[in-house]
Amino acid sequence: MKKGAAATLSVFFFLLSILIVTLVAMSTQAQLVKPSPETLCHENGAFSISNLDKRGMSVSIKKSGGSSLQASGSWREMASGLYKFTSDDMAVVDVKGGYYTITVDKKGYGVTCPPFEFSCKLINITVNSCYRRNSTFFGKYTAYSYRYDKKNEFRFEKPFMLRYDAIALVDGKKKELTHSSNIKSPDFETINITRIKRVGSNTYTLKWQTPFDISRFKIRYDDCETAKYKFYDSFECTDRPSCSSDGQCLQSERCDGGFCIPVSCAACQYQSNHTCIDYDCCTDLDCDSGFVCSSSKCQPLSCEFDEYVAGHGCEQLECAEDEYLFNHTCSKLNCQKGQVAVNQICKDITCNDDESINFETNSCQKLRCGFLKKAKGHTCVSVFSLWFGRK
Repeated sequence: MKKGAAATLSVFFFLLSILIVTLVAMSTQAQLVKPSPETLCHENGAFSISNLDKRGMSVSIKKSGGSSLQASGSWREMASGLYKFTSDDMAVVDVKGGYYTITVDKKGYGVTCPPFEFSCKLINITVNSCYRRNSTFFGKYTAYSYRYDKKNEFRFEKPFMLRYDAIALVDGKKKELTHSSNIKSPDFETINITRIKRVGSNTYTLKWQTPFDISRFKIRYDDCETAKYKFYDSFECTDRPSCSSDGQCLQSERCDGGFCIPVSCAACQYQSNHTCIDYDCCTDLDCDSGFVCSSSKCQPLSCEFDEYVAGHGCEQLECAEDEYLFNHTCSKLNCQKGQVAVNQICKDITCNDDESINFETNSCQKLRCGFLKKAKGHTCVSVFSLWFGRK
């Protein structure tokens, strides 16, 4: 019995060792199977690709039928020893969305991107001035627009979504008062905001009836990280001289509400005589087709004789054999009978001596001469005339 038990125990340990070796081999094999690369695209125009076995030297993205665009972003190592690339916002700006190809070095990966909705990169603000005269506080700021394709321009239209903070002197102590969509200090609850549309921006004026002295005015958009995006500004409030007309202010100021305030012009404006004047254009897209923006004015586009106007540029004309170039367009040659179009000019048809011109088909055809006649000079003549030198 002891020998039998020992033999049984030996077989058991042998089988157990085989099982352990098999499990270790399966585990090692499972570890060698790498997860497939995964791609994601977001409504803010950012995209990512993960489970890559190394950091790529370059990353670009391209829509079917479009041009390839280099993508900026950041790499990080994942827990599994693989790598992930995440692009910046607005790397993919497409109001319709669609299928894209992400290329890392020279290898492509497909991704479907949703329609572009919003990115905190779209807008940034600048506080132009803040001051209190009599019992009215004025906070003036500009929200700059962003054109994200040839037809769409983003304009911030909802100033009450912003958070406004005012550092006020209340009972001899500094206190921060807030007005936002979800927080309203009692003393800062009732405000009025007006807007003036500008080329490339919107200018806003916040008015607030208050007895407090305001030392600083701050604006932010809580849904965007202030450390990463520019939708935040803080301005130290100052006094402004009173006035009854623009002539009492500097050329760079205008009289508004009885006080001189700086004239703040947008990127596509210039300051003149206490106001902002729009340039005729800032880019070619501001001009009609066939015009380009030059020195802030729309100028007619001048194309070469063998080019035609296409939007805001010139395209090369490619005329057919039976066309000719005239006045930046291709026109039909309309060759006469007995002529053909060759290299965009009309040339007489040249037939062999034993051929004649068929004017119906405008081509050469073989002469069919009868008995005792021979083809010569594109016609049939009698052989006797050839023998005796007569026609």
